[in-house]
Amino acid sequence: MSRYPTADALLAEAAAEAGHGDFGPGDFREGLAVLLDSLERDGDLDPGTDAAVVADLRRRLVNRLDVEAWYEDHPETEDAAIAGPVDIMGLPRTGTTALADMLSLDPRFRCLTGWEQNRPVPPPVAGRERDDPRRRAFVRAQEGRSDRQKAMHIVEIDATMEDTEILGMAFHGQQMTLPVPGYRAWWRRADLTETYAYHRRVVKLLGSRKPPELWLFKAPHHKFHLEALATAYPEMRFVMTHRDPAKVVPSYTSLVSTIFPPAAGERDLHALGAEVSEHLREGLEHAIEERARIGEDRFLDVHHRDLVGDPRGTVRRVYDWLGLDLAPDTADTIFAWQDRHAVGAGGVHRYTAEQFGLSRDRIRSEYDFYIRRFDVAVEG
Repeated sequence: MSRYPTADALLAEAAAEAGHGDFGPGDFREGLAVLLDSLERDGDLDPGTDAAVVADLRRRLVNRLDVEAWYEDHPETEDAAIAGPVDIMGLPRTGTTALADMLSLDPRFRCLTGWEQNRPVPPPVAGRERDDPRRRAFVRAQEGRSDRQKAMHIVEIDATMEDTEILGMAFHGQQMTLPVPGYRAWWRRADLTETYAYHRRVVKLLGSRKPPELWLFKAPHHKFHLEALATAYPEMRFVMTHRDPAKVVPSYTSLVSTIFPPAAGERDLHALGAEVSEHLREGLEHAIEERARIGEDRFLDVHHRDLVGDPRGTVRRVYDWLGLDLAPDTADTIFAWQDRHAVGAGGVHRYTAEQFGLSRDRIRSEYDFYIRRFDVAVEG
């Protein structure tokens, strides 16, 4: 007997809950089926987590149904403008969040927030965000984060966040929140053209009542499918962040190990380290190949050493490349944020490569193509 429901069963449950049955375009059914199969075959989750995991999948299906119902009732949503976007991507743990949080302080950018992604319908209304019950719930959830979680990852409520939920609604997200290595192996090689077309559909809805001057996205996992993303957003420009992979891989493995739901027994952290290292390496291989085809002129490279060593100069360089003026009051706000969030200000994220079966020398050897291509500084 299967531990998890079938895709058809989940679809039926979601339709019954939403009261309508149009799930919209795209190849999401394939992704859902692969994900459920990987949970069944690869998952090491405690059975006590099953109800929450399945409920989250069902919520994403209900969100799909609500998106289509909104479009049917508000056909003018099709005409909503999408300006940009600017996309911050690269390896995780390289400053993508810090850079995105700083740029999010500029009111010219329309941020893709976490709280609006969780329940995209109805779209947020400009000027009423602080009273939105979804935002209030998100604030309460963040207040419950532990000191360790805060040291590992900054969360700014109104900053742009990874599009985990939108890609999750398409069931073609990276899914680094569950122990599903089989699914991730499939995802790395999947064609996400339809996924990002659907992504644009949801983004258009979200911006329909809070119009952007310029959309700002941030997602390290975008590096896996840059051409599909660029097809959906032909005007997109990319800021790619870089750091010594010997620092990145163990740090990201440590973060992921805290995100996964509890395991039924002792989780194999060495297997997780090996998977994360292979996963990120493949992502860089994809990125290098695809950005060359997209056009190097659409990419700006930002190194972690510069973001830490000269944050003000680095931010100004990003603005110059985008052709944007950095207004004095905006600069003051951004630089004050920098001062409050200097490295170590929120606590120290403690981990070792060895606890995940990794070694710095081996990582650097396997990522040598990347280090040489972007002249990445090796850290002590």
